[in-house]
Amino acid sequence: MARSWTIRAGLGLLLLQCMGVALALPFVNESLTYRASYQGLFSAQKLIGIADVGWQTSRIDAPATAQPAIETQMSVSSQAYPFVEALYPFRLVYRSLTFPGPVRSFAYEKYDSTEQHGRDLTWLDEKSGVALRFREGHIPHKKVAGQLPEALENWGSQQQDYQYYSRARHKSLPGMVDQVSLLQRIREAALSVGARFKVPVTDGKRRYVYKVRVVSAEPLVVANREWKSLKVRFDGYRVADGKKIRDHNPLWVWLDNTPRRTPLRFEYSNALGRFVINLQSIDS
Repeated sequence: MARSWTIRAGLGLLLLQCMGVALALPFVNESLTYRASYQGLFSAQKLIGIADVGWQTSRIDAPATAQPAIETQMSVSSQAYPFVEALYPFRLVYRSLTFPGPVRSFAYEKYDSTEQHGRDLTWLDEKSGVALRFREGHIPHKKVAGQLPEALENWGSQQQDYQYYSRARHKSLPGMVDQVSLLQRIREAALSVGARFKVPVTDGKRRYVYKVRVVSAEPLVVANREWKSLKVRFDGYRVADGKKIRDHNPLWVWLDNTPRRTPLRFEYSNALGRFVINLQSIDS
């Protein structure tokens, strides 16, 4: 159990820190597929596949918000990988509702098949500065105030019975993004070697600050072709009691060096080994 959890934890970190969507940009209505691999302590130092990743973005109508929006869905499955399925099979689904100008998050939903409580949804209300959490089928111990806003009643996993759970451990800050939409804040920016960015991020519960830097331009071969890419470094810091604590080792992302900024590769290493996600196909 410990072995499988550590592999899944590393994969989850890599996936969630890396991917996202923005509005009115070339990559809207983009469909990407990736293969996640692991190399290290639990694979005899061989690079083995551990999950398939699907990534879809679509423009949706959100009448109650009086503005257009983009929904991103990322699905992750170990179904095709017997090594993982035998130890700790998982199915993960993440959804993000994002508004433009610049990219900011309005809602963030996540589902992990290994969690007993089902789905979670966080609503980020930038106007009031409040971030509220809702949980599928939650029965509160006492009467509490809090309900999904009208704009979210028909969004995400509509069949789920969401009930107010708690406030997040932070306010909804101006320009805050969730873990799924972090990368897209960077993708929409003017990128060149040496460019730096600082972005407030939430995982639906805790607050983070990400420092992002474009490190170099280099060729890269993925998805059976050679690309010109920009190599970008992500450093995450958890914010608690006014202090910033480094949350993980540097995370590396390679972006296609064209206006589309297609994510080509993600890589993360720690004491357990190396986790890599490579682009497999594009349908846009």
